Amino acid sequence: MSSLTRGRRSFLKRLAVGLGALLALMVLLVGGWLLWIALRPPPEGFAPTTSRAGGVAGAPPNVLQYTIDARSRKEWAYFSFSRGRAVATSKESLDWDLAFRRTDNLTNGGETNRRGLGAAVDLENTPLEEASPPADGYLVDATHEERGLENPALHNWYNYSWTTHIVSSKNHTYAVRTATGEIVLLTFVSYYCDDGSASCITFRYLYPVQP
Repeated sequence: MSSLTRGRRSFLKRLAVGLGALLALMVLLVGGWLLWIALRPPPEGFAPTTSRAGGVAGAPPNVLQYTIDARSRKEWAYFSFSRGRAVATSKESLDWDLAFRRTDNLTNGGETNRRGLGAAVDLENTPLEEASPPADGYLVDATHEERGLENPALHNWYNYSWTTHIVSSKNHTYAVRTATGEIVLLTFVSYYCDDGSASCITFRYLYPVQP
């Protein structure tokens, strides 16, 4: 019995040492991960644009960039390509082309506004300057049973990291049809504001584009 008791004690001791080492390793890993999150460079961000969309350093002169403030969780921020800026309006109007709210996007058509011609198609990894708008394949806004009103082509424009909680653009190019039927080529650049907060959507675009 004494031999059996000593064997059990030895086993329990080895088990305790092993569990302690495993716990220490987990603490180190979690601590290192938290330290990396705290010290990592913030994602590239931009201040909301206060004037019209402008050119981009190093990009072709016909490529324009705009940052729209989409931080509200309730109100949509509307953008007009013909005006090159955000506009104060409503969904029922035809004087806007894209609406933004956090990571969500709408076009001025489909179930968002039956009067509009808005729609979009994902051209995937084709660079903005090399893309050509297709003749068909455009998707209009529709109501998803879980996510609500959305444009199916624009819904997955970003990646979300569960480890860093960072939203980053997939760098896809999209052909967007405006409320009046013109074509825009667009890509998303950033989801962050210049102060590091989220939901300042920066995008680059070519407008107008001949189909």
